[in-house]
Amino acid sequence: MSPNFRKRLAVAGVGVPLCALVTYAGGVIFVTGLGAAAALGYREFAAMMRGTGTRVLTLPGAVAAFLFPFAVLAGGLEGGGFFAASLMLAFPALALATVDLSERPIRAAACTTFGVFYVGGLLALGLPLREGGPLLPAGGDAVAGRMAGTLIFFFPVVITWLADTAAYLGGRALGKRPLAPRLSPNKTVAGAVCALLAGLAAAVLYPRFLLPEIWTPNLFSTLAFGLVVAGLAIVGDLAESALKRECGVKDSSQLLPGHGGMLDRLDSVLWAVPAAFLFLFLFV
Repeated sequence: MSPNFRKRLAVAGVGVPLCALVTYAGGVIFVTGLGAAAALGYREFAAMMRGTGTRVLTLPGAVAAFLFPFAVLAGGLEGGGFFAASLMLAFPALALATVDLSERPIRAAACTTFGVFYVGGLLALGLPLREGGPLLPAGGDAVAGRMAGTLIFFFPVVITWLADTAAYLGGRALGKRPLAPRLSPNKTVAGAVCALLAGLAAAVLYPRFLLPEIWTPNLFSTLAFGLVVAGLAIVGDLAESALKRECGVKDSSQLLPGHGGMLDRLDSVLWAVPAAFLFLFLFV
């Protein structure tokens, strides 16, 4: 076993149970966890942007990313939308006041807004997903509700994990044709196909064994859910690869030994969790 693989196992051994406990706790604890992950992810985004010579608002952006889930907690999706609109006004005003014209304040505001929305805004949709979205009725047993909410939140996360693993193993065993050589030459078409198949299998098996009394759509809806989540997880991975390639870095940071940075761990989840919530909200 390589030292790097041991580091990955050690981080996962601590991180996965911690994420499960924070998700089970729900409420302010869960939102704080989302906010912390968003703030760390945004700081990595800001550091990569600065490496390209692009000015960004680092501290205001990190604070805004942290607060995004709290806005959704306080006001629901409407509160999140109001917070987003406020940031679109605040960041340009702040950039014009603090960034020299030679450093392009409008571009600084645009990059800051994108980074906050991309990390904080997308992660904030994990809150309504954790609360059950349209699947859980109001009221009921609190402990059962926390467990059900936790399992619902981890549904797209597990699909993403299994799809990523299948893509890695399938790509190594069968991969020859690159999927997107300009963005990530190591990802293959065979790996993507394996990821989609794993996502479909997880979408069928996960609710059958873990959500039998909650998830009752037909087989077509279940397969569509797995396809959408796994497919967008692949897109999220490619988007992160494109960002790092544009910034000339291998990892977003060295925060997590053996894994890279927070953005490296969130790349697929940032797309999978919102996709899961929107699918459940619209179709289930």
